[in-house]
Amino acid sequence: MRIFALLGLLWLVWLWGLQSDSFVRSLAVSLSNFVGAYALWQITARSPAILRRALGGLAAGMLFLGVGDLLFTYNVATGISTQALREGIYLAGVALFLAMGSLLPFSMERQGLYLLGFARRLALVAGLGGVLLAAFTTLIRPLSVVELIYAGAAFYLTLLFAQQTPVLAGGRIGWYLQGVVWALVLGSLARVVYVLGGAPPAQWSIVAYDVLWMLAMSVLLLSIRKNQAPKNL
Repeated sequence: MRIFALLGLLWLVWLWGLQSDSFVRSLAVSLSNFVGAYALWQITARSPAILRRALGGLAAGMLFLGVGDLLFTYNVATGISTQALREGIYLAGVALFLAMGSLLPFSMERQGLYLLGFARRLALVAGLGGVLLAAFTTLIRPLSVVELIYAGAAFYLTLLFAQQTPVLAGGRIGWYLQGVVWALVLGSLARVVYVLGGAPPAQWSIVAYDVLWMLAMSVLLLSIRKNQAPKNL
């Protein structure tokens, strides 16, 4: 498929940009967001109706993040600040990810993939862990209010999705969605690395963020190559 060739090309462009041009590297990562959004839309269309709202919301959130990243890339290329505009777009994307990411385990619970009450425990553990880890991060380096929101959201989503990976092996739908959850873990972990890397982030955190984020987009795209998810159990 052309979309797989496009993602492979973006990896090659990123490798080239890593050696010579930060604009090229940033552009490759920015465009990979739209590949991930495409993959999520495809997965949404093939999933049971009860899961489509959450998955579709995650796809929309990915589009917001992609637009925000493109504005950042424009800033890198031209030197013209886009911070005020992109912060609002990023916050909208983060809000969608928080809402739809939190909704996903509850939708899975209603579908019968999780035991009753399991989704609530996931959310409570992730919420408490996100708050504590974000507070701990402020001891490492000062954070603005916006950065604190990003940090809390990244830690929360990482913990929320990581808890689900061991329990999604059973059932055809569970196996189908396992790749999605792993991709969300990688993507959330990438944001954690970016937050911990500092502002502006150190070179190691830039590379680690890029690799984790593009791996997440790759896992999402590979997920649509699996057999179509059944509409019901």
